[in-house]
Amino acid sequence: MVTSSETTVKVSKWLIQSIDNHINKNNKNKSEFPSKRNFVDRAIIKLLEERGVDLDK
Repeated sequence: MVTSSETTVKVSKWLIQSIDNHINKNNKNKSEFPSKRNFVDRAIIKLLEERGVDLDK
């Protein structure tokens, strides 16, 4: 049995559409954020770092 440390979360349709619109706005965004998942992961990491959360643990 394969286990994963990842957790699936639900994201509202309007947020998914907004992320898609941002990523597809130009080629720079497409190369910087290859997927919606990548965009969300990076946004959450940035928010946590700004709030002083130590992510190295």
